Amino acid sequence: MNIRIFKLLFLILMFSTYGCGTGVGEWTISELYAQKIEGTSKILYKYDAWGGRDSNANGFIILDSSETFKIDLQNNLPFYNLSDIPNKTKIEGITHECYNSCGDDYYKSQPIFKPMKIKKSESNGINIETIIYQYRGYSEKDGGLERYVFEKIVETKDSLFFYNLNDVESMDGIHLDELKVKKGEIYLQQNDNGEIKKIIVEQRSLNPKTKELIDGRTCFLTPKNKIFAKELSERGIFRKIKTAK
Repeated sequence: MNIRIFKLLFLILMFSTYGCGTGVGEWTISELYAQKIEGTSKILYKYDAWGGRDSNANGFIILDSSETFKIDLQNNLPFYNLSDIPNKTKIEGITHECYNSCGDDYYKSQPIFKPMKIKKSESNGINIETIIYQYRGYSEKDGGLERYVFEKIVETKDSLFFYNLNDVESMDGIHLDELKVKKGEIYLQQNDNGEIKKIIVEQRSLNPKTKELIDGRTCFLTPKNKIFAKELSERGIFRKIKTAK
């Protein structure tokens, strides 16, 4: 099956599950991450959960730190990915719609990389800006999955720098001296001792003025040496939360 058609079918399924239920009922949380929103008492959660009849719910939700996490589909934020570091005044995310580029129309359409529209809303006292792209334009900038092992990591205010990386995904075994990724949608998976076992990066790069899509990438990064989650800040970084089975 063509990979783009497969992705489209997956997205249609995801849309259908978004509309199922009201957030009330039994959900089994398969993954839960939390990121503190700088300058506030709010926490941004990213979750994935399963319910009855194999229904799937996933997305981002803002809650106060005094609240216990719960799934409420009506309060899901209206985007798939973050495009910047969340802050106390605004959270910016991106999503896509067909715009005559789904199904049989996909190859008949011309890819558009600039936003089709921008929607503004509010959640838990924070402004939400959702940038909506044409489906084909969005998918054409999807760089696929990269997997690396790395030796060293250095953090700055807005980025993470990985050093001495070996590609374990391709047959070529590419080596990188350095890889820079923007903070915002970075996920840490750590063990009970706080040691990082894997870092997942979901990055969508936009032109800061026009918001045109530049590229997208998903990276799985595994440290060669011991690194602990406490060595990294909470700015623009999610940490995995252990959930009850």
